[in-house]
Amino acid sequence: MGLAASQARLLSITSRLSDNELRSQTITNAKMSLATKTTDASSQYMNALNATQLMFSTYDASGNKMTQRLSASSLATYGELKNQYGVINNAGQIMVSELDAANYLASATLADFLAKYGVAEATKTDKPNPEYIDKATTIWGPDWEIWDNGGTGAVGGLNGREPQQPDFTKVVITKDPNSELYQKFRDASAGCYNQAMGSRPVCYLHVLAHLLDLNEELSGFPKSYTTINGDSISIGKDKITGSNIFFNGKTGNMVPVSQKVCEDGVMAAENEADMNELLSMVNNPSTDPNALRNKKLLSNYYIDAAGNAQLKTLKQKVIDLYYAVENYGSLGIDYDTTLKDSMRSFQEDMTLLDMIYNVEPDVPAYEKAHDEWEAEMEKQINELHQIEKIMTVIDIEYTDKDAAQWYINLWHRMNGPSDYKVELDGFDNGARADEKTKAALGEQETGDTSPANGLTPGGQLLWTVLEDGLYNSADWLQAALENGTVTLERVQFTEPTEEGTGLEDVTWTSILYTNASDISEEQNEAAITKAEIQYQATVKDIEAKDKQYDNVLKRLDTEHSALQTEYDSVKSIIDKQIERHLKMYS
Repeated sequence: MGLAASQARLLSITSRLSDNELRSQTITNAKMSLATKTTDASSQYMNALNATQLMFSTYDASGNKMTQRLSASSLATYGELKNQYGVINNAGQIMVSELDAANYLASATLADFLAKYGVAEATKTDKPNPEYIDKATTIWGPDWEIWDNGGTGAVGGLNGREPQQPDFTKVVITKDPNSELYQKFRDASAGCYNQAMGSRPVCYLHVLAHLLDLNEELSGFPKSYTTINGDSISIGKDKITGSNIFFNGKTGNMVPVSQKVCEDGVMAAENEADMNELLSMVNNPSTDPNALRNKKLLSNYYIDAAGNAQLKTLKQKVIDLYYAVENYGSLGIDYDTTLKDSMRSFQEDMTLLDMIYNVEPDVPAYEKAHDEWEAEMEKQINELHQIEKIMTVIDIEYTDKDAAQWYINLWHRMNGPSDYKVELDGFDNGARADEKTKAALGEQETGDTSPANGLTPGGQLLWTVLEDGLYNSADWLQAALENGTVTLERVQFTEPTEEGTGLEDVTWTSILYTNASDISEEQNEAAITKAEIQYQATVKDIEAKDKQYDNVLKRLDTEHSALQTEYDSVKSIIDKQIERHLKMYS
């Protein structure tokens, strides 16, 4: 072989050696990637072993336990022996199926809603509205139907309380120029009064005793009376015969005075300041009870059953003052101020004895009362016209009471307490009940933003639709629960032994899914089996490829050794040829 041929052969061998080394490096890298794939396959297999799935347990009619993947559908589908749950989003809305949403929108009432599921049948009949009857009876009495239809029946109710002119009178007081009663009283009582203004209150008891049913014979003693507060007094004859009035021979002059005082219709003196003070004390919860008791005794007024101040008769005024003078010490009435002021005022008020009391028609009072009556009649009749005269009675016959209760609970969670559809501004809430149906079902509760008016606290509908794909997806619900994007509510019965009729007997209560006894976590056997098969297949494939790579590397190594030997031989020949040529030219 010539030098040129040897050099060409050497270059060819060198190229093949380089290619051999490159292929070996490539296969070595491929073997390293197989190790990474082995690690990934192992990790995926371990994740499957550690993964769990949420399961929901129920029982059949025989008490056999059944378990299925937890989904919105498995929670919300009725079962005879299962808890009722709802999936709630972060806005507080229950997430219902497309079917439940369609049934709700198409239902104007709870009865309509139940009928959609075949658990109840509703029968509607018309009958007189009790609310209308009650209101009409209040206005016209038992013959309300006659009056309501434009006729004239027996007068009753508010209609029968029409004010009549003879019932409105007023007392006109004028001075009698011929009366000497006040003068007789002054003359007879002066001595006793002056002593009482000193320090002898008993003397004024003599004056007051002469004013109570006194007669010429001085008979009928002892005499008993009752104060405005219900206390009793007893007046003995000695209060007459032991007085300065009697000793001065003026008891006889007091007889006509006493007769006047005790006449019906003779009233105590009007005193606006006295009346206002009494009312203020009565209406003030912090008024001292003893102070109020004493004020009632000393006042010219009393408080009637309606809480209004009315004038006492003059006779009652005398009785109350007698009790106050007789018991001022135990009552805590200050003698020198309060009691003397009361006796002094009484002396001045006795000028009423010379007055003539005439009863006359009180036209302004009658006209005012009649105007008020007419206004009230008009108001009541207007209110009557706002009430439906005929109401629709809804009778519900249940075909399955347990299932019906399930859907009753769902209706109220979607609608609120009312048995008819809530009407919401700005929302299309589906079918609505007519006024007769509303009257039959009663007044709807109202609120600002709460279940009472069909809205969440955030002002949204109480429900929203969960599309069927997600509704039936166990993986979606598990992820949503674990991530906190949804929560669960469970129906709690307040009276479990009674048939529920909605929110009165049940409540929807928030519950953590981890605290629910019928929700559990289990290994996903199907996923584990699948992962195991995938792992084994992956490992088998990796082992096969690794063996294949080893065989290729072995062949490359053998080829590399042969090429290296040939390379060394050719290189030796070239070296000798070069040496020979050098000797020829030296």
